[in-house]
Amino acid sequence: MAAPDFRLRHHAALEKIVLFEYRLTCRTGLHIGTGKSADLAGSDLPVMRDAAGHPIIPGSSLRGVLRAGIESFCESLSLNQAVPAPPDGPKLPKGLIDGWNNTKLTGRLFGVAAREPGGFSFGSRLQISDARCSSEVSIELRDGVGICRDTRTATPNAKYDLEVVPAGTRFDGRIRFKNPADHELGLLAQAFWMLDSGLLLLGGKSARGLGWVQVEVTAPWGMDAQAILERRPRPAEEAVLGPVEQRLAGPLAALQELAAATTATSSSSEK
Repeated sequence: MAAPDFRLRHHAALEKIVLFEYRLTCRTGLHIGTGKSADLAGSDLPVMRDAAGHPIIPGSSLRGVLRAGIESFCESLSLNQAVPAPPDGPKLPKGLIDGWNNTKLTGRLFGVAAREPGGFSFGSRLQISDARCSSEVSIELRDGVGICRDTRTATPNAKYDLEVVPAGTRFDGRIRFKNPADHELGLLAQAFWMLDSGLLLLGGKSARGLGWVQVEVTAPWGMDAQAILERRPRPAEEAVLGPVEQRLAGPLAALQELAAATTATSSSSEK
């Protein structure tokens, strides 16, 4: 079993950039809204659209769901720890090394903001594009009513409607990850698998049964600086969409190795 790689992965160095595409297909309706509309002729709660009028899934919305899933998953398995970088790494500023060593796994993945002026901050190496729908979609309009929690009856004058993207709608986007460790890709793959399985739901109104999506991804395509310089084309077989557990089998295995190593370390420290 290979030891997990906890080296400091700073932005100045380019070891590799990993890219892969993802596709989200609505298994149920989906509502990612823009807030309450002031347009008297439109819906009370419209869905977010791009400039062409097509529904869109912002990368920030998907990122938030994936981060929440990864954080809860890591906390449950005691994976979200601040593991120091190996001491034989490259010579870097002490503040950067100390900050990295005190940052937990999810913070290294998604970035951390300074808690005080002059404190340590670290930008995310993970970029998630908006997921766009290029086809024409007939948006559904559903009725709702506000419920008083005290009386458990309908609140007077609280009827509303909301727009819902119908089941079967497809959205396509891309992931860009700079200098990822194998287990970091595994965490992302695990969150996508949880989203595909319905363990994570996307968007609002999930209590009404909305937000379950099918997830398909391509195999990750890694490029180092030399490959970028030579503008090497992507192998055709790596551009085919498929199930998460197939296309990202390697990263998922690396995550399992991390979990096993963490369990072994915890067991030995308790003896």
